[in-house]
Amino acid sequence: MKSSLRVDTGLHPFADESFSSGWLQTDLLHRIYYEEVGNRDGIPVLVIHGGPGGEIRPYYKRLIDKERCRGVFFDQRGCGRSLPFGSLDENNTWALVSDMEQLRKHLSIDQWLLLGGSWGSALALAYAQTYPERVTALVISGVFLCRQEDVDWWWEGARTIFPEVFAARDEFLDPDERSNPRLSFHKRILDGDSSTSFSTSLMLSEVEGQTLDLWPSLQPDPSEEEKVKMAAYARILCWFDQNRFFLEEGQLLKDAYKLADIPGAIIAGRSDICTPPKGAWDLSREWGAANLTIVAAAGHRWSDELLGSAISREVERLITRIF
Repeated sequence: MKSSLRVDTGLHPFADESFSSGWLQTDLLHRIYYEEVGNRDGIPVLVIHGGPGGEIRPYYKRLIDKERCRGVFFDQRGCGRSLPFGSLDENNTWALVSDMEQLRKHLSIDQWLLLGGSWGSALALAYAQTYPERVTALVISGVFLCRQEDVDWWWEGARTIFPEVFAARDEFLDPDERSNPRLSFHKRILDGDSSTSFSTSLMLSEVEGQTLDLWPSLQPDPSEEEKVKMAAYARILCWFDQNRFFLEEGQLLKDAYKLADIPGAIIAGRSDICTPPKGAWDLSREWGAANLTIVAAAGHRWSDELLGSAISREVERLITRIF
């Protein structure tokens, strides 16, 4: 759901204003925006947004207990309030992993619990497999493993559930572009002139948005500012997609053995059309330390009350178990 969560859900109340925020210069070009909420002396929890191209959303802060947790939120390169906005230069998976590690050191955190959803699940896995000694626990939902089968589903498989949405997407393209929509969107968005790139980016962003919610709420037409964000989101998404998310085929699954000593939780929505539960199931077969939960009737977004409540419960379970 795109609207605000009701206050009678199983999630935590909205956190107070951040007690710390700022920009961290992580290389010569990029400055990532971060903020901390909750208990300054609490258990560190790094929350990793989706995309690639997303940003911090206010309702993400309802997933953690502000009394027990020191919640750390950041906008990935080119996203949200990070600078330069929308940049593709030096923007890749391993640069983002490096940013996360630099942020940990900057905040003087020894270890933290990771919470990632959608693309954030892939990024959380990449970080945990690179720095397992820095991860107390790992909670992921909407599991996206960046395999060819996952990409194929996103571009074509979901057509079986949203035939009218994909038909409108294809009709947006010229007839000679429709045999390979993925390649056509890449070319238009990444290589086209500014007008073509902008309009095509909006289309792709709108198409994806329609596949994320089980009960999408009616929304007014986006403002010009929102359109700029939508276009930047789609450009960053296509950049990562064109480069196969800067991962070897099946890398996150093959390297799951590196998570052997990390307790965790994998949560999937049974009705998640964007990232179906199979990815979560496949990962659970390789990561024995994780508890798998498939939530009946839940979708993809953290603002789905059923999914969000399950995530919040698993974070609390792991915190209680470990600390």
